[in-house]
Amino acid sequence: MKRILVGVCSNRHDDRFWDSFFKFMKECPGYDISASIVKDTFLADAQNELTKQCIGAKYDYLLLLDDDHWGHTSEMLDCLVKADTYVATMKTYSRHYPYCCALLKYGGKNTVLPIENGKGYVQCDLTGFPMTLIRRDTFDLLEQPYFRPVEAEGRNWNTDIDFFERLALSGIKPKGCFQHCLNHDKITQDNVFEYRHKERKDNNNMAWFDLLRQGV
Repeated sequence: MKRILVGVCSNRHDDRFWDSFFKFMKECPGYDISASIVKDTFLADAQNELTKQCIGAKYDYLLLLDDDHWGHTSEMLDCLVKADTYVATMKTYSRHYPYCCALLKYGGKNTVLPIENGKGYVQCDLTGFPMTLIRRDTFDLLEQPYFRPVEAEGRNWNTDIDFFERLALSGIKPKGCFQHCLNHDKITQDNVFEYRHKERKDNNNMAWFDLLRQGV
């Protein structure tokens, strides 16, 4: 039986996340699963603390959950485990316009493009950590600290860019799992196109929509 540490870095309180989280923890009988919640801590420090716990207790995997996503299911976890790779991330959408898929490929001129039409398992260049399963031996490929903050898009706490760039140096890229879709704040698989249409119509916002049409 796979041993999995579910790690939550929590700086917000979203009832939808916590309701989903507690339900999810009860419905995964096929795994030896434990949880650790690190609250009100700088993101990189919280992620490194969770990694230390995972390695120290010899869990098979660290499952990172972002605290503004919801709708977690045991089927999603099964899908992540069956990816049988170093890092696997569940499909989700950005909570800000253009509400693009958060599984990304590098394009030209230092750009990233959303993988809008993925099916099954798809190799990515970059993902966040919405519901991301990291196999313990992945950390053998990285120097400490495993998670380091990088300033991007006006935020100084991003850790995903640096994490995946360093893994890529070892030839490792994350797998995106398109079999299911995790909800992100108000955005779900069922309403994402409605929100995109409303933004374009009400705010005449076409610039970002052009990016989606370039998506792979």
